[in-house]
Amino acid sequence: MRILIPFSYYEDSSIDNIQQTLTEMGHEVRTLGVIQLAEHWSLPRYALRVLMEKTASQTLSRNEQRMLRLAREFKPDMILAGVHSPLNPIVLDEFGKICPGRRVLWWGDAPANSQKWGILDPGWDVIYLKERVAVEKLKLVKRNAHLLNEAMNPRWHKPLATQKNNSIIFIGNYYAFRQAMAVRLMAEGISCQLYGPPPPRWADQRIKDCHTGRYLAGEEKSRVSAEGLACLNTFHFAEGDSLNMRAFETAGAAALQLIEYRPAVEECFEPGKEILTFNNYEELSDHIDRARKHPNEMIPIREAGARRAHAEHTYRHRLEVILGNI
Repeated sequence: MRILIPFSYYEDSSIDNIQQTLTEMGHEVRTLGVIQLAEHWSLPRYALRVLMEKTASQTLSRNEQRMLRLAREFKPDMILAGVHSPLNPIVLDEFGKICPGRRVLWWGDAPANSQKWGILDPGWDVIYLKERVAVEKLKLVKRNAHLLNEAMNPRWHKPLATQKNNSIIFIGNYYAFRQAMAVRLMAEGISCQLYGPPPPRWADQRIKDCHTGRYLAGEEKSRVSAEGLACLNTFHFAEGDSLNMRAFETAGAAALQLIEYRPAVEECFEPGKEILTFNNYEELSDHIDRARKHPNEMIPIREAGARRAHAEHTYRHRLEVILGNI
């Protein structure tokens, strides 16, 4: 198939992993091209993304005009969009004229973060969300919605290292709750390594001081994750009963994952055998203490989590579902 993903991407982003996997599956894929990570996280790019989310204009931006030109030239069999990015309803309507019946949205973000019509735009022919309650809500208003989790890319989310330090690894954006967790652990003398985009200006000074200044991608992310005592996976308040991308990438790397409990975990992993869950700080503290004192007991959990991720939670698994429904 000819598949258009009408966005640019950076290394190891969800769009990068999707386009890689589709190409490996034998499909012809077009995007708006690769950009450097520093460019994506630059202030002008960030401001533009926020502006696109907050405004609705009858005048298409230069980027949106590029989307339509590419679609008209490429004549795709399917348009796969969304992921974590908004799409102008005018562009979506034009896509319907170019590729009728095959405008697919795979929304990897929390449904609560959808702006304006977003995931509810009637222009989508098929919608995939990672939260079961949100799927049922969309069905109430006659949207063609389905449940589909995020994924990991075995090209680089794979076992590459074993434990080499006793640090808790944090990877991702530093929203308030993730900061609060890191600060509490550090206050109790637990070593923490913080990776990802620069903390926001309003971040706690201890977070700024501890941040490594490194954004991890590809094999480096897997290696750092596995070398730590454990990776702590927490969720933003907007995240309902669903899992983030990190849940699958961390497992795929054979890192020991400590994850906030929610029922969705049990649909993807077996707690205690493939992943360690916690409902409160005492349970989290017990897991950390056990991992410190008995690292060999953690090895089977790390290995089992990796086996499960590679057997069931790759991008190929998810895309086979999407393509099968199309």
